[in-house]
Formats: sequence, structure tokens, C-alpha cells
Amino acid sequence: MSTQFAYTAVPLKASGGSMVRGVREASDERELRDALRDQGLLAVRVRPVHLLDALRASVGGRRVSGQDRLWFFETLAYMVGSNVPIETAMQEMAGGAPGDRLSRVCLDVRERLRAGDALSEAIVRVSADRAGKGLADEHHIAIIRSGERSGRLGHACNLVQRSITDAQRVRGVVVGRLIYPMILVVATVVVLWVLATFVVPKFETTLTALGGELPWQTVLTLRASETLLWLLPVLGVVTAVLVAMRRRLLDEERAGALSRRLLRLPVVGSLIWHHQSGLVCDVLASMVEGGGDVLEALDQSVDVARSREIRRRLERARSRVREGEDLAEALRGGEGGGVLPPMVGAVVGVGVRTGELAESLRRASALCVQRQERITQTLLTLMEPGIILLLSASVGWVVYSLVVGMLAMTDIASG
Repeated sequence: MSTQFAYTAVPLKASGGSMVRGVREASDERELRDALRDQGLLAVRVRPVHLLDALRASVGGRRVSGQDRLWFFETLAYMVGSNVPIETAMQEMAGGAPGDRLSRVCLDVRERLRAGDALSEAIVRVSADRAGKGLADEHHIAIIRSGERSGRLGHACNLVQRSITDAQRVRGVVVGRLIYPMILVVATVVVLWVLATFVVPKFETTLTALGGELPWQTVLTLRASETLLWLLPVLGVVTAVLVAMRRRLLDEERAGALSRRLLRLPVVGSLIWHHQSGLVCDVLASMVEGGGDVLEALDQSVDVARSREIRRRLERARSRVREGEDLAEALRGGEGGGVLPPMVGAVVGVGVRTGELAESLRRASALCVQRQERITQTLLTLMEPGIILLLSASVGWVVYSLVVGMLAMTDIASG
């Protein structure tokens, strides 16, 4: 049975070739990737188009864990830095892998290398298999590819390892700060559900038997609970469907408009902007340090950017550099917005003027990571009291409506 897949691919031989997107049918992802490779294309991303196919693919196998990914690239960076041939490194890594799953992934990469694939292509193809699902993200593949082209593969592996470490650190901070509010949310939802489902309806039955009516506060709580009982499951199903079909529902124009709106948001937009800028600076620094030209580095950066708006700005900056404009000025952009935030662009501009472009790009990338952490801390700092206040207000209202109902029952019984 054939499945319809949407794919994103890059030319294998054309240095700096633009990305190719399309939709075609195949029996599975491996067959599609092989067909694209025969056409001279390296599939960077492949996904099922239809909802049932996407759900089937999403539950088809467990992803490689974050710790496994970190171990893979950290060990690979050490091996490459020690001048160990990559095939030998994969063999050694397979023997010392912390689990059987990761050991099989290393052996699969080694087999791809033996078949003539480059490391980036081998990782892409292994990541498409069930055993290696989640081994590397698109921007990690782009960084490794830039390392291959610039002759600094070990450095590129270090960048990927650092990217995974930074992401895990930020995720750990977020999870740690949200544990207490989430416990409060779950406990409050359970208590409210029990009260609204079992306690409040009994008030209505009792008051009706006594010939009275519930106060409007208690009625409002009762009707809200009845609505939430059927609304929450419906919202959950609708959300799951929208998430599974988001790429099909959002065409290029709508996705670009959504990307522009997200970048305009007060705090979230700054977080996305600095995250994408950090990735771009990493790739540019890798290419420049390896002796690559700026235009080729910008080509690689376009593949790294996930935000469609940032990708559009990068393509505009590449055109301006090709016309002879200064790199820093092109990245700062004009009326349509720049690739880099103002402070980050200023750091890169200093490097251009002093001739230390690669070092300034590294500093700019570190500045982006620091800014991301500060923004995340700000969001969490605002989120915790907000959640607590919301829950306190909800519980307070329910308790108030119950007390009002109890007083009404008492008045009727005494009268």
C-alpha cells in the first residue's frame, strides 16, 4: 500500500543548492529517500501527508532519547578530534554504546558510510528508520553538512553537541520550574471536577425538592462544569487533529504570515528570533572558520532556519551580499526586519570591521543563548504567579458558589 509523503530535499552535488519541496507516493520513507537519492537529492525531511498515515508514523517507534543523542555527538566529536576514521569511530561507538538501540544506530551509520554516503547523508537516512528516529534534527544535519564542506567536521559535531546540551539545559529549567504549578493545576482540576460533578448537582436536587431555586452563582458553576465535561474532550481531539494536519492546513503563504506574527509577539517573538539567530551564527562561523566563502555560508544558513520569516530575511540578505553589500549590514536588514537582533548584529558588525568575523559570530551565538535563557526565566517568572492566581480564583469562586448554595438551603429549611 502506497502512502503520500511530503518531502524537503537538497541537491547532493550542487554546493549551496536551494531546497526542493514536493509531494509524492511511496510504500515507505526508505523507498522515497532512495528514489530521491537516485535523482540527486538528499531528503532532509519526509513526513506522511494524510492524518492516519501521520498518526501511524508517529506511533511507529520510540525516538532516540535526548541523552542518547548527546552521547552520540559528544563521542563522535571526540573521535573525529582524535583523527579516528569515521567508520572506525562508528565501530568503536557501537561497542561502547550505553544501550542496544544506540549500538544498532551506530552500526547502521557505519554501513551507510561503507556504502559511500557522507556522514550527514548517513545520519539523515538512519534517522528516517524506526531504530534511529530522532537521532538528529534538520538544523543539526545542516551544521554537520557545513562542517563537511568546510573541513571542520569535528568542530561541527561539537556545535551539535553544544546545541543539544543548551536545549536540554533550557528544557530542564522549564520543566523544573513548571512542576509545582502543574501539580497545582492537576490537583485543582480534579477537585473542581469532583465538586462540580458530585457536590453541586446534589444542591440543585435538594433545593428543588424543598421548593427553592439555586442562587445564580451556584447555577453558573453548575452549568460551567456541565459544559467543560464535554468541551474538554472535544478540544483535545480537535487539537490533536490540528497538530497532526498542521503542515497540510498551512500552505506556504499562511505559514509565512504566521511566522511573521509570531516574531512580532512581545516576549515569544524575541525568544524565537534569538534562537534562530544563534543557529545562523553557528553555521556562519563554522563555514568561515573552515575557509568557506560568505555566500556559501549563507546558503547553509538558509537550510538551518526553521522560521519561514527568518529564512526569507536570510535569502534577502544573501542577495544583498551578492550585490556587494557588507555582511553585517545585510544581516541587520532594513525596513522588512533583519536576520539578527540589533545587539547581535552589532557584535557581528564589530567582527567585520576588525577582521575577526568567525570569533565575533561565536560571541554572537553565545549572546543569543544567554538571551534565550533570560527570556525563558522571565516567562517562567511571570507564568508561576499567573497560574497560581488563576487557580486560586477558580477555587475561590467554586467555594463561594457552594457556600451561597448552602445558605440558600438553610434559609429554605428554616423558613
